[in-house]
Amino acid sequence: MKSVKESSTDEQVVTELISIEPFEREDWVPLCELSIAQLAEHGIILDPEDIPEEPEDTDRDCPEWDLDHIEEVYLSGAGGFWLAWCEDIPVGQVGAQDLGGVVELRRMYVRAEYRHRGIGARLVNTLIEHCAAGDVQAIELWTTKDGPGRSLYEKQGFRKVDMKGPGFEDTDDRPDEIRMRLGLV
Repeated sequence: MKSVKESSTDEQVVTELISIEPFEREDWVPLCELSIAQLAEHGIILDPEDIPEEPEDTDRDCPEWDLDHIEEVYLSGAGGFWLAWCEDIPVGQVGAQDLGGVVELRRMYVRAEYRHRGIGARLVNTLIEHCAAGDVQAIELWTTKDGPGRSLYEKQGFRKVDMKGPGFEDTDDRPDEIRMRLGLV
């Protein structure tokens, strides 16, 4: 069993190896690998050999439709998509969609074995800095009421809101989650 000192040293080394990079077309397969890891945490096991080399033209009802249309959903306007890398392994992602002056954070994930090392905070901060540099008025998101995401977002300045902010009127409601907002102007 590792001592606390050894454990924190290992975590520091891993954290120092992390880089946050904007998504690029050649990141498609690593992004799919990350999605497979996320689904596996929920008991959905997919074969990595089935990863398509290119995005597929999926139906809008498909839960992964946004990733198959990443340029349209995340990479146009003030939105964005970033991957966290530990050397050549994708370990996290954050993606936000431009809704016209406001941005909705729609994708956030860090692999379980890399959590609690500040990677999620770095991903969210990358998004916040990107949006603040543009003319984005606010970032909104949905998260579970008592899940770890809520704490992460609150530490980044997001606050629970009861109503959707301006620009978010057409976003879907999620009765089992809470809405959070970070104003930027």
